Amino acid sequence: MMAEQNVIQAVMPGEEDGLGVEAMIARSYERYYATGLYDRRYPKHNARSMAAILEVGGKARSILDFGCGDGRYTLPLLHTTQAHVYGYDICPMGLSGLKTRLTNENQLDRVTLVQGPVDDYTQGNPIDLAIIMFGVLGHVAGRANRIAILRRIRTLLQVEGEGRLVISVPNANRRFRTEQREHDALRIAGTPEKPALEAGDILYARDNDGERIELFYHLFTPETLSAELREAGFGDIVMRVESVLSESAVTRSRLCAAADALLYPVTPLALGYGILATARA
Repeated sequence: MMAEQNVIQAVMPGEEDGLGVEAMIARSYERYYATGLYDRRYPKHNARSMAAILEVGGKARSILDFGCGDGRYTLPLLHTTQAHVYGYDICPMGLSGLKTRLTNENQLDRVTLVQGPVDDYTQGNPIDLAIIMFGVLGHVAGRANRIAILRRIRTLLQVEGEGRLVISVPNANRRFRTEQREHDALRIAGTPEKPALEAGDILYARDNDGERIELFYHLFTPETLSAELREAGFGDIVMRVESVLSESAVTRSRLCAAADALLYPVTPLALGYGILATARA
């Protein structure tokens, strides 16, 4: 079993009054995990993204997996590096799933799980690699809030001097075009649907046996992602296509993964399903 001191919990704002945006988003994802739909759609990590992480951070001594969920990247990092891995998430069920998956691991001393929302993602310990994968930053409402998170992470990375960030986000040019039009129209009319208040914000739904699970997303272009990273103080930003086909297809089907590998070299950044970026603190 995981040592108790390696799990940190915090009370979510808005738990009692139901008004907190973070709490609302966390509860939506709690349901997404609880139905098993998330794991069915995304059964494993994206191999190309993992290769990019190891390319810049394979020798990292300490890694933050921000928005780790049930460990799609945490566990591969534990297996492929010698780093101490901090897994941070605001969804108790995601972390509970990761704890269960960790019970058979023999290197639990190299994992610390932190349940948010808290401002300290690593118990104050410095890191030399941070990852924010598979659109996690897009589930944070408000540009100012996203930049504040990036700045906190950069502060942890700066302690090590040469810290690196790997991040993937949903591409607005490819994702949820109907929802984008709907929410753009609502904002223009002055009647935005909370918390989709800013350009690029949408609400979308996943259906599970007739149950509708509504989720928030902020969609990025290469330009808006670069702008947020630079405002947070990151430099040496390098962007690439994360995948051409959908993440669900690439991670569930070998045939789709093979097709994606053929399309990848000829697909411009603007047309990728996701945008993958590396940056230096």
